Amino acid sequence: MEYLLEPGDRYDGFEILAEIGAGTFAQVYAVKAPGHSRPVALKLSRGEVESEDMALRALREIRILESLRNQHVVHILDHGMGSDDRWYMVMELLEGDMLSNVHDFDLPMAPERAARLIYEACIGLDEAHRQGIVHRDLKPDNLWIQRDGSLKVIDFGLARAWDPKSTIGLNATSGHMLVGTPHYTQPEQVHGNTLVPASDVYSLGIILYELLSGHMPLFAKEKCSVIRERLLDEPLDWLSAHVKRPLVPLDKHRQCKRLPPRLTQLVHRMLDKQPDQRPATGGAVAQLLADILHHELATPVAALLRMTSPEGSREQMLVPGVHTIGTDQRCAIVTGSDGSNRIRAKIDWSGPPEEALLWPQDTEGQVRVDGKLLEGPVCLLADSVVEVGSARLNLSYPPSCR
Repeated sequence: MEYLLEPGDRYDGFEILAEIGAGTFAQVYAVKAPGHSRPVALKLSRGEVESEDMALRALREIRILESLRNQHVVHILDHGMGSDDRWYMVMELLEGDMLSNVHDFDLPMAPERAARLIYEACIGLDEAHRQGIVHRDLKPDNLWIQRDGSLKVIDFGLARAWDPKSTIGLNATSGHMLVGTPHYTQPEQVHGNTLVPASDVYSLGIILYELLSGHMPLFAKEKCSVIRERLLDEPLDWLSAHVKRPLVPLDKHRQCKRLPPRLTQLVHRMLDKQPDQRPATGGAVAQLLADILHHELATPVAALLRMTSPEGSREQMLVPGVHTIGTDQRCAIVTGSDGSNRIRAKIDWSGPPEEALLWPQDTEGQVRVDGKLLEGPVCLLADSVVEVGSARLNLSYPPSCR
């Protein structure tokens, strides 16, 4: 039986302060909770968990959120089942609003702001993507803008594992039913193909295109609000557009003609109708956006890695995440080829304002930090010098404040 809670009501040990959100399967309230000095968010299923499908949906979101640690996703603090057999999750209480309310999508956003927001969404998604999780319902309503302007990805309720080795989401399938929101769905859904991280990339590509132009990428002349209104109750028309309509080049719009060419090209790649032609993960997009933001939009968001070796000097952007270092060509940071094909160390960075940790792997005495042999995890300060064989590496961090 479904019923709504009002301010002042109690649900088990929680005191309801306000309703702050509603979805198909759950309500979200601001509450006072035992053990928390500040208000938190309570996500509560609308009714009793009566079916296996509903239980799987709740558990799927809980397990995903429990596993994510980066600053660009909403964090879960507790979960359980209430005395009336309703699932609940206790989450951090976010201040701010949905991107759909913060920005008028009929108007273009400053490119550095738009690119940065999607960069942060990609960082939030990359951790999930590396664990075999696809969000599947990315849209402006599920991108939360905090009061400081930073972004968090919310509502993983439609996520499921794309990696068959993962235990999250197995047997929780929607068959060939449409999942997500038609406006931001992917062409591969029409063909019944499995959704992969590149499917999330497509949805983010639509959002980025709209932020930059004020237009939807498959309709040349009409504003976003006009398209949304016209196709509000026509999901099949949306699906047909994603599959059959050609992409309107971003630089066809007058306000986009001066965008950095690399940014335009990246948006086009994200919107390729074939998933294997898009950047494969959120992390791959974040890496490309970080370079564009740093070098062409004067908005540094990632760390800058400088490496000097006998082969010469080079720089590369380092986004939050885990990055391997070594002579194996599959490493994120390749220090040179000496025939050993070893992973010597890894950098684990959660993003600003934190500093990265350097972890030893197969060092064989080949890794030193400030002249000392790396034997355990070490915090990499801005002036730290890392030696990996004959290569010298140094990290410089972006500003931690906006």
